[in-house]
Amino acid sequence: MAVDTDEVFMTTKLAGPATFFLPFNKGHNHGQGNPPNKNGHKTAYLWEEVFTKGSIANIIQHFVRLDGSAKDQLNKRTLYFPRYHQLDVVRELIDHCAKNGVGQTYLIQHSAGSGKSNSITWAAYQLIEAYPASASTPGAKGLDQPLFDSVIVVTDRRLLDKQLRDNIKDFSEVKNIIAPATCHRSCNSPQKWALKIP
Repeated sequence: MAVDTDEVFMTTKLAGPATFFLPFNKGHNHGQGNPPNKNGHKTAYLWEEVFTKGSIANIIQHFVRLDGSAKDQLNKRTLYFPRYHQLDVVRELIDHCAKNGVGQTYLIQHSAGSGKSNSITWAAYQLIEAYPASASTPGAKGLDQPLFDSVIVVTDRRLLDKQLRDNIKDFSEVKNIIAPATCHRSCNSPQKWALKIP
């Protein structure tokens, strides 16, 4: 992380002058940067919110992923680490589900190239493990039972569909719990489709 009093940037790979940093900012007025902070630096959220013990443990458990096998050289592997907007949206979604239960509707906006596939993948995996905040949470089957039995990701864009299938498969730590579903046109009629789950 590279931090000053106004902005935060992050990278997952140090490569000397070729190192590429991405913003890790909250955004301000629907744009870049961070909102003013009357109590101190604009970047205080980094240590007050992101670098707390609980937050770091959550990031390590649910977000950080090192791609590749242990046999691969470290510089050949890819480290996945959420940007602020990804971390924030997934945490808010899981927290809202835990308090308000099943049957909610959400609209999450991401700009092009901002990591939609990773945000959707992290959200899908964490929704499977979302537990109710109280026994009265709608859809709760008990405080020790997850709210959702399964998570189905549906998209109407072919490129995003492939990215999501690959992401969800690659992020899986336990084999055979994830199954991609693909639609195959069985004839020329647009009304006839067959759903195939391997």
